[in-house]
Amino acid sequence: MVKFVIVDDNRMHRKKVYDVIFSYMMNNNIDFEIHEFGNIDAKLSDFLKTTNKDAVYILDLELPGGDGIDVAREVRYQINDWVSPIIILTAHTSSYYKIYKQKLQILDFIGKCDDIDDDIRENIDISLRVLNQTGAYKFTYKNIGYNIPYSDIDYIQREERRTKIVTRNDIYYRNISINDIKKELPSYFVISLKGTLINTKNVLKINWNTCKVYFKDGKNGYLVSKNHKKELDENDS
Repeated sequence: MVKFVIVDDNRMHRKKVYDVIFSYMMNNNIDFEIHEFGNIDAKLSDFLKTTNKDAVYILDLELPGGDGIDVAREVRYQINDWVSPIIILTAHTSSYYKIYKQKLQILDFIGKCDDIDDDIRENIDISLRVLNQTGAYKFTYKNIGYNIPYSDIDYIQREERRTKIVTRNDIYYRNISINDIKKELPSYFVISLKGTLINTKNVLKINWNTCKVYFKDGKNGYLVSKNHKKELDENDS
């Protein structure tokens, strides 16, 4: 379970951040909750004292009762949580250096004047890795249980009567169809070729002239068809 904590006094802006988080997380097989606060008050303080450390904080810099740095300071020094990622939203980009000097391990600053959607999604992806919450594919094959992180899987392909799962370091097998295994995976596993799923988050580039996929870990293969270019472009990582 990952908890997202949004602290922002602007209701419309808070909703925008909420919607980006909700949309992104619904495409991942990871349990999550989103908690919203409009100010620094006793309600927020009580929540911080009882929450676990698998949280992602998205804090407005300027709040009626203080600022986002006060919340970050409470998370780090009073709760002693030095793991949970903290993201600051601000309209004052000139404050970056001053805040960095406070040694609060801020993950990122996002300017409110910018189109924040992509920045928030990118920060969520990093945060899930920090919290080791990227999710995993669990299955049993020949009475042996497996638990493979989604981030380790490059592609899945039908091979004769079995389906092989190709990861960074190994190959696993299951007696399951591609259509059925797709139902068990996050939406960023996309059909790229008949009988083939690729993890779009692990793709470095695709050469559409040769239909060859290059993965971030150095693997490559002829794993795409131009018939599926539209779906892959829509899931471009």
